[in-house]
Amino acid sequence: MAINFSLRFSMMLLILHMVAAMLVYVTAMAPWVWMAMLLLILLSLLYHLARDVFLLLPDSWQEIYLDHGEVVIVTRRGSKLIGRIANRTTVSPYFIVLSIKFEGFHLQHSRVIFPDALNVGAFRDICVRLKYA
Repeated sequence: MAINFSLRFSMMLLILHMVAAMLVYVTAMAPWVWMAMLLLILLSLLYHLARDVFLLLPDSWQEIYLDHGEVVIVTRRGSKLIGRIANRTTVSPYFIVLSIKFEGFHLQHSRVIFPDALNVGAFRDICVRLKYA
C-alpha cells in the first residue's frame, strides 16, 4: 500500500509546533536561549514535514505491506525493512500509530498514518488487519 502526502498530518504537525513555539515565547529566559529553542522547533518541523509528510528523505516510508503480524516497509531509497508489529500500535478511524520492531534494531519505530495518506480501501484494510493481527 503506497503512502502519499497527508494534508491532515501536515496541519497537525504545524499546529503542534506552533503551540510549542508559543510556549517558548511566553517563557521568561535569556534571548539567546529563546532564539535557540525556536530554531530547534523550526528544524524539527522541517525535518518531520520532509520525512513523514512530503516523503523526501531517503528513510521516508513509501509503501507498507502487512502479512500475519509481520510488516515490510519500503523506503524511498528502495531498501526493505522487515519487522513485527509492536503492542504500542494504536488503530482508530481517524489515524493509525504504527509501531514496529525491526529486525536488527533495539528500539521500536513509530509513524502516524492518517486516512488521507492512503486511499479509502487501503486505510480500511490496514485498520482491520492491525486490529486482528
